[in-house]
Amino acid sequence: MKATVAHQNLLIELQKYDTTIISCGVRLANLPEIEQIKAIHKRLEDAVIELKVVETELEDVSIDLRRSEVDVEAVVDRMKKDEARLNSGAASPKELEQTQHELATLAKRKAELEDGELEIMMRFDLVKKRLDELASDEVGLKQLELELNVRLENSKSEINSELESAKASRAALVPQIETSLFDLYEKVRSSANGIGAALLIGNKCDGCHLEINAIERERIKGLDAEEVLRCEECRRILVRI
Repeated sequence: MKATVAHQNLLIELQKYDTTIISCGVRLANLPEIEQIKAIHKRLEDAVIELKVVETELEDVSIDLRRSEVDVEAVVDRMKKDEARLNSGAASPKELEQTQHELATLAKRKAELEDGELEIMMRFDLVKKRLDELASDEVGLKQLELELNVRLENSKSEINSELESAKASRAALVPQIETSLFDLYEKVRSSANGIGAALLIGNKCDGCHLEINAIERERIKGLDAEEVLRCEECRRILVRI
């Protein structure tokens, strides 16, 4: 197959646009913000699950705390009544002795209940602290997500601008290339990782970066400049400098 040197050279320019288009597609699919946003969504989903668990735990602890407070209040009320009976002096010696004994028992019970209440209050504080942390984390993650979305849109806009420019330049260039040469280029490009043409730099194919053997080099030297070359290794179109 033959094609003018000018048309063969246009393949290298076309390849540059195609390489840019491929690169833009890869960059769009692999922007770091995409994975970062996915990671934030996963953390937010996990936080929602934990938040429900912690809220349930806080409700349970709150019930325990209220129950403990009621128990302490009941003991305190009973102690007040016993103290009032003692202070009145209206009871018999035996009743006073029984009341004093009951007061001692109630005092011990009150101390036990207050210790238990203190432990519950500590649990309540820990659970409430975790709840506040989760709420704060959620706010921080959502703010970070907003910032990442802005960065993502800016990056996509920049790459899409480059992509559209390359596509427009490619569309303008294609009609300038011989149809048969362009069709060959497209066929090769579709089976060679998007690279249909490469420069022959010295004795090396710039597509697969392998050297041309001596026999092939001699054969190429004897060919007309308009003869379309193919790399023996990668089968890409070789354009001589």
